[in-house]
Amino acid sequence: MGDGQTMKAYRADRFGGLDALGLVEVEAPEPGPGQARIAVRAAGLHLADVAALAGQRQPRIAPPFVPGFEVSGVVSALGPGTAGLAIGQPVIAFLPSGGLAEEAVAEIALCVPLPDGLAFGRAAGLPLAYGGALMALRDRAGLAAGETLLVLGAGGQAGLAAIEIGKYLGANVIAAAGQAARLEAALEQGADHSIDSAATPLGEAVLALTEGHGADVLFDPVGGDASAAALAALAPGARMLCAGFAAGKAPALNAQTLYARDATLITVNVPLMVARQPERARHALGDVAGWAAAGEIRPRVAAQFVFEEARHAFDYVMARRGSGAVVVTISGTV
Repeated sequence: MGDGQTMKAYRADRFGGLDALGLVEVEAPEPGPGQARIAVRAAGLHLADVAALAGQRQPRIAPPFVPGFEVSGVVSALGPGTAGLAIGQPVIAFLPSGGLAEEAVAEIALCVPLPDGLAFGRAAGLPLAYGGALMALRDRAGLAAGETLLVLGAGGQAGLAAIEIGKYLGANVIAAAGQAARLEAALEQGADHSIDSAATPLGEAVLALTEGHGADVLFDPVGGDASAAALAALAPGARMLCAGFAAGKAPALNAQTLYARDATLITVNVPLMVARQPERARHALGDVAGWAAAGEIRPRVAAQFVFEEARHAFDYVMARRGSGAVVVTISGTV
């Protein structure tokens, strides 16, 4: 593609949720210096894509744009003077947007080779959830072996990724969620303990499981009331990672409670972290891809949709029905 050739893409010409999204035929993108064009085999979808369509993603993506922050596929073209990848090479990549298309352009600094044995579909769900969890837990929070990690929203994709990454780093992992099926998924992914946050005061339950110590690190992709409730579970010197607002609203955090525990609040905006620190992002993605290929982590795919059913994939994401990645397959075998 390129040189005036066209491709299919889902494009939003305005803000307005799914009503603004349409399947269109557009000119294929041309890679610039330091960039690779990827023939997309699979793209991961997230609540972050839903927020982008509504104009609520920060930083905001201005229309017209193609959603999709992560893809797997095959390098189909390289920008001028670009080295480090080869045409025909299978890769996984972070994107600023543009993944829900037959072709997408990525910075080579944000691409990693697809390891042998890792399927395109499973790989497409790694960058934001697993790469983001590793950057958050290892690089931002400094999670150490033997510490206790409390994961909210434990049955969602971000929560499951945090559980597996936390276990890989040697933490004692407590999973909190409000549905039995999601807690079951969290235990299957390696959580040491589970708490039904809809039925049990979270602080009391965590303190009981940790002999009164509390959680050293809190991974919170939920926000809202769940975040406020989790403050009672923090240990002295804890690090609280604010990683999203799946509940639909930001938490009303009590600064006095944080102060009383000498706790640190750390925000985790994965697309912005990736843009600001591409080398760290690429390193994290390479690590999780290697671990997944070796079977050391086992990322779940909750649902897979073909390209023509991408709107159904968005419906699935918004309904929060599954536990794991939501993937749209675009071309080839995944």
